[in-house]
Amino acid sequence: MPKENFSEWPLSDGYGICRQTILPVYKRPSVDSALLTQLLFGECYQVLAVSTDRSWYRIFHEDSRIGGWISSKSLKEINQEEYQNYLNQDFQVVVSPIAAIEYSGTNLYLLPGSRLHFSDLELFNWQDHIGFTGQTRSHALRANRDELIQIALKYINAPWQSGGRSIFGLDETLGFALIFQMAGYSWHSGHLPGSLISFSKCEVGDILICHQPGAEKDQFAIYLGLEEVLQMDGRMRVCDLDEWVAKVTNNRNKQEVLEIRTVFSA
Repeated sequence: MPKENFSEWPLSDGYGICRQTILPVYKRPSVDSALLTQLLFGECYQVLAVSTDRSWYRIFHEDSRIGGWISSKSLKEINQEEYQNYLNQDFQVVVSPIAAIEYSGTNLYLLPGSRLHFSDLELFNWQDHIGFTGQTRSHALRANRDELIQIALKYINAPWQSGGRSIFGLDETLGFALIFQMAGYSWHSGHLPGSLISFSKCEVGDILICHQPGAEKDQFAIYLGLEEVLQMDGRMRVCDLDEWVAKVTNNRNKQEVLEIRTVFSA
C-alpha cells in the first residue's frame, strides 16, 4: 500500500458486522478520501489492519470483494464463528424501500439490501420477536424474473453517487450488483453473474452490458420487457432499449462491445 501520512498494523482473525443504516468505506483512512462503497445493516466484513492511532480499520467485504477503511467508531466486532455463520446460513434481505428495527433500545431505519440473520426455518415469529416492520425475502430462495424486476424498480429515481449502495445514492456497478444480490444471485467485483446469451434470447430480467475499451467501468441495464430497460443516467430511470443502446454507443471512435447475460436457467 502506498504510504502517505499514516501507517497500519496488520490484524489476524478480525471480523465485524455493520450495525448502522449505512457504513461508508473509504479508499484512505480519511473522510476526505474517495468513497469506495457502503455496507448496509447486517453485512459482515473481515478486519485486516488498524491505523497506528487506532482511529481507522482496513476491512474487506467478501461478498463484493471490495476493501477499504472504516472509522473505528463504526467497528462492531464479532468472532470468527459468528462471521462464518452469518455468511453461510440463510438470512432475510430487506426489500421494502424503508424498514425499521428495534435495535439497542431505539428504532433504526433499514434500507433495501440490509440483512437480518433469521431464516424462514425459525420456530418463532422473528418479525415480532425483534420488533421489525417492513418487507423481507429469504436470500437462499432465488428470485424469478418478475420478482427481480420488482426489486430493481424500487431504485427508480435513485441518484448517481460514486460508491453509493442505497436509494439515496447509487453507484452504477455497485447498484446493479446489489439488485441481483438481493434477489439471491452472486455478483462481486471482477466477476459478472450468469452466462452469455444471444440478443435474440433476451428476456425480462436479463442484463445488458456495454464494454468500452479504456473506460473505467462498464455500463449496465436490466431488460424490463416491451423494449424497455432500467438504466443509470444521472439517476435510475426507465428508457427505450434503442435509446440506451444509442447512448452507450454514441462515440464512433471507440469499439464498444454489447453483450447480454442471464442468471436464469433455460
